[in-house]
Amino acid sequence: MRLKSTLGITGSLFACLTIGIASAPEAAALDYETDHAVYTTVNPDYTADGWWFQGAGSNGYGGGISAFNSNGDNWWVLDDLVDGKSVAVKWKNWRNGGLYRQGVCINSHSAPSWAVCNKNFYEDSTLTAETCLYDGDTGKYSDCDEFGWEFRVSDGKTV
Repeated sequence: MRLKSTLGITGSLFACLTIGIASAPEAAALDYETDHAVYTTVNPDYTADGWWFQGAGSNGYGGGISAFNSNGDNWWVLDDLVDGKSVAVKWKNWRNGGLYRQGVCINSHSAPSWAVCNKNFYEDSTLTAETCLYDGDTGKYSDCDEFGWEFRVSDGKTV
């Protein structure tokens, strides 16, 4: 009798756990934030403290630069090559050990131009980024900088 009861309880427990796991909601997919940068006539001092910057292209500079200003959480994107392409920075925001947000900031104001995307990130988070050339007609990225360093939102310093 005890064996039957134990097996019955174990079977019931297994069934409940299986149903609970099967009916658990799937992890929500992250939205991809696409921002079209606002044109500016300001040339930022992106080599100063509190900034992180990167050029597009495999050689680190192929027609554009992206820069992140930790004082304001702004992405600055420079397109300075008249080639018919825009410059974009694809970014990922990491917090508490996992991917929290992701997106892209695109400067499509023709060369030469600076443009800005204003974001709001948690100070205790980090970012990774890659700067690319972007073809708005095809929606394709090319010549992305492969050195997407991870840096702190709070001060722009690499981790």
